[in-house]
Amino acid sequence: MIKKKLAGAVVLVLLIASLMPFGASAQALKQQSARHIIICIDGVGISTINKLRAEGRFQMFAAPSYMISPFPSVTNPAMSEILEAAGARPVAGYEDNYFDVEQNKMRGGIIDRFRGDRFIRGTFRELFDYHPSALKSGLGYAAPPFSTYLEALTDLIRLRQKARGSRQPVFLAYTGATDSLAHLGGEWFLKNFLKHLGETVKDIVRESKEPVTVTLFSDHGNEFRKYRRMNLKASLRRAGFRLEKRIKDDRSVVLPQFGLVGSAMLFTREANEQRLAQTAAGVEGVDFAAYEKEGIVHVLSHDGEAMIEKRVDRYRYKSAKGDPLDLNAVVQSLAAERKVDADGFIADADWFAATRDGVRPDAVRRVYEGATGGVANRANVILNLRDGYYNGSSLLDLFTILQATHGNMGQGQSYGFVMSNSGALPPYIRAEDVWQAIGAPLLTKAR
Repeated sequence: MIKKKLAGAVVLVLLIASLMPFGASAQALKQQSARHIIICIDGVGISTINKLRAEGRFQMFAAPSYMISPFPSVTNPAMSEILEAAGARPVAGYEDNYFDVEQNKMRGGIIDRFRGDRFIRGTFRELFDYHPSALKSGLGYAAPPFSTYLEALTDLIRLRQKARGSRQPVFLAYTGATDSLAHLGGEWFLKNFLKHLGETVKDIVRESKEPVTVTLFSDHGNEFRKYRRMNLKASLRRAGFRLEKRIKDDRSVVLPQFGLVGSAMLFTREANEQRLAQTAAGVEGVDFAAYEKEGIVHVLSHDGEAMIEKRVDRYRYKSAKGDPLDLNAVVQSLAAERKVDADGFIADADWFAATRDGVRPDAVRRVYEGATGGVANRANVILNLRDGYYNGSSLLDLFTILQATHGNMGQGQSYGFVMSNSGALPPYIRAEDVWQAIGAPLLTKAR
């Protein structure tokens, strides 16, 4: 009886195997046996990758997907969202220099940038099997862009050594010098480095004794153009606000300025949010200001005002004056398709399909979630700057002429990329869905 049952089981297994397409079973075997090398390339937009692919680079990979960064499109919130499913902890602030709401003071800064116990420990950076040291990352700014380019090349050497020496099934690496190269050196420097990276990846695959799945992704893009500083402080002072390092009274505004980015985060007392947003929205270079009150996100531009509300997995965009996010036409189109409910709410999936390739990709969800969450110390008012304007450290202005930046909601600054040599991924992927899209790999350090 046992022999008959065993023989029946064998026949059943063989029958199922015979019904499986050969390609599918071969692919499954490959996925089971392959090492997975994942490399995060900070600040590389899909437009740059596509230019390199047009030149014949990165041909071992399937077509890259548009990776849509959260808003504001800066590294800390983006990496936290991408790696949350892999075990990353929430980030304290939008950048490493941030305002601690509870302690009412600024934290982080240049000195902390050089300290591993503050720059890496306790952050998403701990998950990486290779991450450049805090000291090495800081030295890239010594004499930009050449020091930055040198840092990037030494990154590549160490990354390759670490990848070759690793015996773990999943190897996660990070290079942040690419973002610095974009900011300080421009696209020529960035593309030149990425060519070296592409050759290094090919060498790693060629030298491996077992099948290797390689995934490359970035956390946001960079928009290459001429930039000018937004003159926000003078406008706020004229309106009666005081720029300070801590909130003392109803006139206090804290404006952290660390990198040079296309957004600005303002901290003040809740009673000031509306007036602060109205003042900031009228400043030259500001696209819109957003703040949250009682679960509703208010969006103000120089000539418009709208509200965004969320109900489970549905959002409502309602204009009070004008159309600050240019979405009224989208709402009308979705209404014609009967995708707007009786209360004006639209399913998140329908918003995404209709706006993922818009001027401000995935605008409704990104603005709402950015104004209500994203970091532990959330700003009272967030400013989205127009392309060509930036905000940030005046000290950095002494070292360089800004070549590119990120932080705003525009396509160039918001679109990162993700691509793999194991097959095509969905054409558009939100940051929070990246890890699932690449197979939800289990990281050694997360365990």
